[in-house]
Amino acid sequence: MNGVTELRNLLRQKTWDKDVVLWLGSDAALKDALSLCNTQELDILDLFDPDNLPANDEDARARLTTSLRQHLQGLQPAARSKIVLVVRSGGLLARYNLGLKSFYDWFCGDFGMVIITLVRAAEKMTWPSAVVFDDDRLYDYFTGIGMCSRVITDKG
Repeated sequence: MNGVTELRNLLRQKTWDKDVVLWLGSDAALKDALSLCNTQELDILDLFDPDNLPANDEDARARLTTSLRQHLQGLQPAARSKIVLVVRSGGLLARYNLGLKSFYDWFCGDFGMVIITLVRAAEKMTWPSAVVFDDDRLYDYFTGIGMCSRVITDKG
C-alpha cells in the first residue's frame, strides 16, 4: 500500500487511538494528504522565547517541557473539531530527551493525532573526519519503544 493512501485511510477514521505518526515523506505529499483535515503546525523551536533563552541544557529541557505541555493543553481537540498536529524540528525532542510523553498525555486521543515530520538526506554526504554523523539517529529515536505508533512514508 502506498504511504499516502495509508495516511489518508488513517485520517478518515472516525476516531484515532493515541496515534503519533513519524512521516518520512515530502512536505508536498503530506500537505496533499492533509488537505481535508483540520491541521495545526507546531515548530518545537517556536516554544523557546528568543529574548530569554535558557543558560544550560537542564533549563532548556525544563522550559521546553513546560511550554510544550501548555501548548498541547491549549489545543483541545474534540469530536466536532478533530486536530492533526504536524510537528517540525522534532530533533529538539531528541536533543533534550523529552520523548513523546507530553503528546500522549496532553493531546493524542480519539480526536487528536500527531504527525512528526522527519527529513532525511536524499544522498550520503562526506563529512570531515572530525565529524561523527549518524543519519539514522533521529529515526532510531522516534521508532524506539514507547515512541511513534507508526511510520509512514510517501515512497510506499
